[in-house]
Amino acid sequence: MFYREPILKGAIFAGLLVLMLAAGGLCAEESGKETDEGGKVLASVGDKVLLLDEFNSGLELLQLKEQEDLTLEKKKALVENWILTQLMADEALKRGFAEREEVKSRLAKSRAKILSEELLLEELTKITATDEDVSKYYESHRELFTIPETVRLGVITLGTQEEAKGALKRLSAGEDFAEVAKSVSIDKYRDSGGDAGIVAKSDELPEYIRAAFYLQEGSLSDVIRCQEGYCILKAITKSSPKTLTFEELSPKLKAVIKKRALREKRAKAILQLQTELEKKVAVKRNLGLLED
Repeated sequence: MFYREPILKGAIFAGLLVLMLAAGGLCAEESGKETDEGGKVLASVGDKVLLLDEFNSGLELLQLKEQEDLTLEKKKALVENWILTQLMADEALKRGFAEREEVKSRLAKSRAKILSEELLLEELTKITATDEDVSKYYESHRELFTIPETVRLGVITLGTQEEAKGALKRLSAGEDFAEVAKSVSIDKYRDSGGDAGIVAKSDELPEYIRAAFYLQEGSLSDVIRCQEGYCILKAITKSSPKTLTFEELSPKLKAVIKKRALREKRAKAILQLQTELEKKVAVKRNLGLLED
């Protein structure tokens, strides 16, 4: 629904874990207590510590969609992954893996990745979303804050066309829609007098339901073929599309907009940083090789 910014370099879970591996050297007696530096310890393995602030900073490297998909259980899984990685790394050191030539080579390559991610974090912390940034984001994405046309839908469903025509005749003669629905309808809205609730206009709606949006408020449709047989629709009430002003948005949605504005601003800043860095160093790309 919202804007998706370009992919940031290093913005992957693996990068997050590498950052966590690189962090540390602090020691705490118990998870959850504060260190001398004032950081809360999220987890520790021996003298290696993962601080809550470090964990949250690492999440900043993830794409917006990945951040939004991070449930509490997924965050816990990341912490457990960090613990497992530390345990296995310690065991690998004890077994002398770090002295293997192929391992030395891989460790050397990881240095560039860690440094680049540290630079990325430093650059990101410099960028904040001002009120002007939030306002610009809202103005450029106003369509995302538009409430679509809605209809409070009445529906009566019959098994055959003849039965539906009979019900329509009763309605046209002035009988109450709710009473007719309760007496003859076969769908799940029968007990509520055919009141199916408020429906927002959408291309995903069945075609026969979309017909309700062409009705005048309070008017009836003809007999329509529907999934359960034959239906008669009523537009009980209707509302036109409306774009919410920023002031009308909930505090929670305003906070989401600020976060998205910040992510958009940071993404653009990182792309600009890449452009500036490439002016200093010769960079070649042979992307055509990917097509072979």
